[in-house]
Amino acid sequence: MDIIIYLFNAVLVEPMTNALVVLTRVLFGNFALAIIAFTIIIRAATWPLTRTQLKASRAMSTLQPKIQEIQKKYKDPKRRSEETMKLYREAGVNPMGCLFPMLIQFPIWIGLYQSIR
Repeated sequence: MDIIIYLFNAVLVEPMTNALVVLTRVLFGNFALAIIAFTIIIRAATWPLTRTQLKASRAMSTLQPKIQEIQKKYKDPKRRSEETMKLYREAGVNPMGCLFPMLIQFPIWIGLYQSIR
């Protein structure tokens, strides 16, 4: 467990802390402006992941009425899941499509929090 914490700090927290120090110096010693600027930079860097997550979420929400119909129509859980997966395949939607980008972003935001703390 210690090696995971060490790697997390070495890969994410320390570089983010160093970047915050540099931004603080560039922005006339104002730490608040450095935090705001750094957050905007991180947000811009993770935008492609956010966009992917939003697209997947929208696709799932458009299928929601059909999923509810399937739930009403089929009482057997196995049959219901088969029909739901069939619907996902037909629509070209991955039900886990919005999870993966979030899993990548989560450690980045935790690292940002740790570097500010």
